[in-house]
Amino acid sequence: MTVRALVIEDDATCRRSLVAALDRLGLSVVEAVSVEEGRPLLEDGISMLFLDLGLPGMSGDVFVAHLARHHPGIPVVIVTADDSLERAVEMMRRGAYDYIAKPVTDPKLEAVVHRAQHEWLRRREVRVLREERDRREGLKAVVGSSPPMRKVYEQIRQASRSIINVVLLGESGTGKELFARALHHESPRRDGPFVALNCAAAPTELLESLLFGHRQGAFPGAIESQRGRVLMADGGTLFLDEIGEMPPELQAKLLRTLQERTIMPMGADAEIPVDVRVVAATNRDIQQQLADGRFRQDLFYRLVAFPIVLPALREHATDIAELAYHFLHKHREEAGRPEIARIGDEAMELLRHHPWPGNVRQLENAILHALLTTRPGTRIMASDLPESVQHPDRDGEEHTGPRLIESDAPGGSNASIIHDPTTGRLLPLRQIEELAFHLALEENDGNTTRAAKALGVARATLYRRLKNKKSA
Repeated sequence: MTVRALVIEDDATCRRSLVAALDRLGLSVVEAVSVEEGRPLLEDGISMLFLDLGLPGMSGDVFVAHLARHHPGIPVVIVTADDSLERAVEMMRRGAYDYIAKPVTDPKLEAVVHRAQHEWLRRREVRVLREERDRREGLKAVVGSSPPMRKVYEQIRQASRSIINVVLLGESGTGKELFARALHHESPRRDGPFVALNCAAAPTELLESLLFGHRQGAFPGAIESQRGRVLMADGGTLFLDEIGEMPPELQAKLLRTLQERTIMPMGADAEIPVDVRVVAATNRDIQQQLADGRFRQDLFYRLVAFPIVLPALREHATDIAELAYHFLHKHREEAGRPEIARIGDEAMELLRHHPWPGNVRQLENAILHALLTTRPGTRIMASDLPESVQHPDRDGEEHTGPRLIESDAPGGSNASIIHDPTTGRLLPLRQIEELAFHLALEENDGNTTRAAKALGVARATLYRRLKNKKSA
């Protein structure tokens, strides 16, 4: 890779000497006599800049500050006379990377170029990683361009400007954690930790320890000290999902943490200061919980300084096609179907008109189900979608083909076995397994993890069996 350097120096002799020396080191060099002449050249893939400070027009001092803001990826090397070294060091405090004193010699220049090149590569790597993080965690990771979604994006941006606590409201499956991560990423705390805790998933007796931590011996089985999620999120964001499921006694402790910005781990004898922003979420009717006395009003008003309501998928149905293709490209590799590139028109119509009670999560599971069960080809057909999507109003209606029927076996009138409805005979074991896999997927809205758990098999087994069926 060719390294491109820009030299901005008004002294012709010094400029020609520096350009020649950089050329001997194998760099591709462009030159300018002033900041005004050199600034447009920065857009041309420059890897490092050699800058004299005593320039006509805009001074090098002012330009260094401009570069730190607008071109942070380009290392700036100050070229200075021996009697101006103090000024060069000051420029490094303002954002310059290094300096070299006149007269410039090849050995000294080679060392500076080597360091600047490594710094440029490091900064480029950091930039690439941040851009990748933006795609995965920021608002760029959220799919949807409908008016309801644009409203949410704007609210996320507004909330991200401060450390105000936020509550995300909406039905299950609307992507609360995704938006919580986006809020964290858009905020000044983006380089701090993002820590999530689902208050409904944790056993009540362990929730306090998970939230605030504990000291060794705090309770039976506490063989070593553990940090809680609040302390893990220090300097960043704590996402509390299903906050409405938090027991009242823990609500009081969380309120104290928000008020005092301290925590008291279980078994500890001193409080620990913390700096945490809380983003809470619930799919419950929080107003009803307040009326019933199941949620503290003082905690509620601490948390809902900035409420954001996430729309149900049926309220932004114009985003369904974009979401469906997003999930298709996200999952086709892991499903072993990289050749699938399209969703058939009939299948897309079914997706667009389905009510999606499980919202975006259910749509994602439906696409994954289709990728696992689709026949050879390059598109998802209507028949590949889950039965609940193909026939949303056919609850209880009999299906053709193999089905579950009651056994007439002696002593087993309540047992269920699988027969072929055309012959009444028991199906071969391979077909019974195949049907069991598909029924488990259907009952779990295409969620392979839950389907595999229901069947008592590893998820890899489910993938393998379905993949073998497609290749057979």
